[in-house]
Amino acid sequence: MSQELTLHFTNREDAQQCVRLMKKSGSSARLSVETSLSSLEMAYGTIDVFRAFIASLSHKNTDDEEGLEIASEIVRLEEEAISRITSAIEEDGGVYLRAAYENTDSLSDEELASLTQDARRVLEYVRDGYVEEKDDRLYLVRKIDPANYTMAVPLPLLLFPEKEALEASGLRGERVVSSETLISVQPGIDVIFCSDPTDLIDSIQATNPEEESFVAFLEQFFLLLTLADEIVSLIEKGATTVLEISGSIPAQTVSIDEETYPLRFDVSQEMVQQLVDALRSAGRITGKDGRLKVR
Repeated sequence: MSQELTLHFTNREDAQQCVRLMKKSGSSARLSVETSLSSLEMAYGTIDVFRAFIASLSHKNTDDEEGLEIASEIVRLEEEAISRITSAIEEDGGVYLRAAYENTDSLSDEELASLTQDARRVLEYVRDGYVEEKDDRLYLVRKIDPANYTMAVPLPLLLFPEKEALEASGLRGERVVSSETLISVQPGIDVIFCSDPTDLIDSIQATNPEEESFVAFLEQFFLLLTLADEIVSLIEKGATTVLEISGSIPAQTVSIDEETYPLRFDVSQEMVQQLVDALRSAGRITGKDGRLKVR
């Protein structure tokens, strides 16, 4: 598996703070923002019409039931959400929704995701004139009829029906184009030579990088640091060239602890050269190729 040191963020402020932390630790880092467009074909219609259309497809496509089952579940969950949210608004003004913003630390990921979805739905109800907000309380302006409420379902789940068939059923289709922004922090390889790796990693985690990229960063950080230490060890044993080091590395394993498998590095000469350059810049080794030695 190939992974990078790159960390991804959902907002620019956290990413900028991460860059500042890395530079303060003596490491290089740069922030990049990439935007792209993606599209998804969606079907729009009322809950009742979706139910009827999905039922008609189910009789004709017994081999493609999974997508239809997911579509049916989306419709069911939307109807349940309408009932749940309107009941809560009528009871106490929808107080439970505040937890999505005020008590996030006490919520599980599933609870937070559910509340966030409900909060998004409320914004749609406000936009469509069903609900209004006044004095930090929600009020139901007019009743939402679940059967006639317009919702959306991804067209792929409906087995890509023909436009004419979709419209004849009372549904309409659109290809929704949205923008995606990827905010990334790309540390230099010298990040592994910071004076206090544990403190830096804890500080980076506090800037809220996306979890998947943070886990990948930790693994890459650990592997690069271990490989760098192995290169230093080989130089201490007499290796003086990148070619010698590259040939010696795969011949031995590196034990980390008794509970994990030992590591065997099968890396390119270019990877070794990159780490030798970084070790030299960090002051851990000296000399040109052919005269490498540990400082």
